[in-house]
Amino acid sequence: MANSLSDAGEDVHVIGAKGRQVSQLRKNVHFVPMRMRSALLPFQYIYLIIYVIKHKIQILHAHQRLPILISSLAGKITGIPVIATVHGRTRFDLRTSFSRKYPARIIFVSRHVLEVSAKYDEIKSKSVIIPNWVSLTGEQPGKIPYSISYVSRIDRKHSALILMIIREILYDLAIKFPEMTFRIIGEGNYLDQIKKEAELLNLKLNREVCIICGFILNVKEKLQESELIIGVGRVAIEGLASGVPVLSMNQQRMGSVISLENYADYKLKNFVSTGSAPPDKAGLMNILADFFRNRETCEKETLKLKELVIGDYNPVKITEEILEIYRSAINQKTD
Repeated sequence: MANSLSDAGEDVHVIGAKGRQVSQLRKNVHFVPMRMRSALLPFQYIYLIIYVIKHKIQILHAHQRLPILISSLAGKITGIPVIATVHGRTRFDLRTSFSRKYPARIIFVSRHVLEVSAKYDEIKSKSVIIPNWVSLTGEQPGKIPYSISYVSRIDRKHSALILMIIREILYDLAIKFPEMTFRIIGEGNYLDQIKKEAELLNLKLNREVCIICGFILNVKEKLQESELIIGVGRVAIEGLASGVPVLSMNQQRMGSVISLENYADYKLKNFVSTGSAPPDKAGLMNILADFFRNRETCEKETLKLKELVIGDYNPVKITEEILEIYRSAINQKTD
């Protein structure tokens, strides 16, 4: 988002925790390393006020709970309008009444998350739906036959699902489809445990079925090589935009392979199968086996989905929508 706004001619400042993604920022994007912490909130609040005054900032756009709260407090003092983006649930990202009251606009990436919010009546008048976007793809590498990619943080919740897949699914699936591979992309505190289970499985099958990729800066290339991607949200959007079939699934919800028939419904819910039960061995095994038996048909359908996704999540279109919200908020303050 920072790069897209910079490309549109805006002077962009990013304040956030250091990480590998910092190297992806355009050279003219100003980056200030700061991890928001509750214990340091008073000091970070004062720093932010000084920073925005010094650099003549016109708009504050905050993501996640503490940045939204600190930005709202700083905006109240300086008169700078605040835009908040909610990626998770309002009870987390907009926990305080001030975080809900002060922002001029609240952006949701999913209509479903907005509509099921416990504070819906309080925030609906200032809320808008602007989804994540995808960068347009050029020439794509060839797909690896019978390959599945799972992309996520390797934390406690996600590792539970990954371990279930390794221990209960992959052996039987690899016996039925000897060419299949399962790639795990991501990093986290549970990666070592995942590696141990993958090694045991690979020894049992006498080949590398479960491949641990770890962190990959440019994950899109790996996604494009896959025949099936498991994920929700941005991972699902990136997969579909690359012409790769996607199974909507996380540790809490097991959906289905996204198709032309169910695309509109999944789009409203940020590609999460809300209301579905958690993954189970029998159900997941049936979905994956059925996909492999019909992989060519699924791939042809996903090429049609690709055109829909690129149109719906076009970065130029979405950047302009965000800029229009900025202009409106600034003009409202001026008036």
